[in-house]
Amino acid sequence: MNTIIDDYLGENKGIILNSLLYEDKTLEELSEIIRINKNAVKEHITFLENRGLVASYFVRAKTGRPKKYYKLTSKGMELFPKQYINFTSLLLNEIEEDLGDEKTNEILMKIANKMVNSIETDGNNFLSMDRTQKIEKLKEYVNVLNNLGYYARLEVDGDTIKIIRHNCIFYELAKNNKGLVCGTLEKSIIKDRFNDNFSLLENFPDGNNRCVVEIKL
Repeated sequence: MNTIIDDYLGENKGIILNSLLYEDKTLEELSEIIRINKNAVKEHITFLENRGLVASYFVRAKTGRPKKYYKLTSKGMELFPKQYINFTSLLLNEIEEDLGDEKTNEILMKIANKMVNSIETDGNNFLSMDRTQKIEKLKEYVNVLNNLGYYARLEVDGDTIKIIRHNCIFYELAKNNKGLVCGTLEKSIIKDRFNDNFSLLENFPDGNNRCVVEIKL
């Protein structure tokens, strides 16, 4: 099972997505797998359909009514990790050996900025905004992170803001290259877009089950 999906969407929705990853299934088949009634399964399916993770289609039977099947959408497929990490880690190590830490950091910072810029369109200056505008801007940033697969949320406590990420798309890479990946991405994305008054309180490579960035407005 994918524990990140289970933690974020709930165990039963996680089972549905994992089951559909291997084969399209009917409501009855999913009910048997999860061992809950069809109405309960339908509620989970509706939730997933509304978020574009699951879609349905009909298959004609030789006799009787057409059967309705459910399948993962491309958006649903994106929830599952891709096995590119070993190659990427080796590539990063080779680049670091050939070019050194400074140049490797520059490359990673460019990549991070391109990832966010591909979604982000508002170029307003964060420091010139009032408190309400800053919080709204940070909410937009969290939405960008979620579009990239970070499962992020925002916590507001006065003028202290925490961005909490429950997934890291560079998780395996960061475990072996913490200084490069975590430090570089935070400096590139947070500092360049908001301000440098932030702290990385928790992160995955240190054994935490989430990444927490604290920003002072």
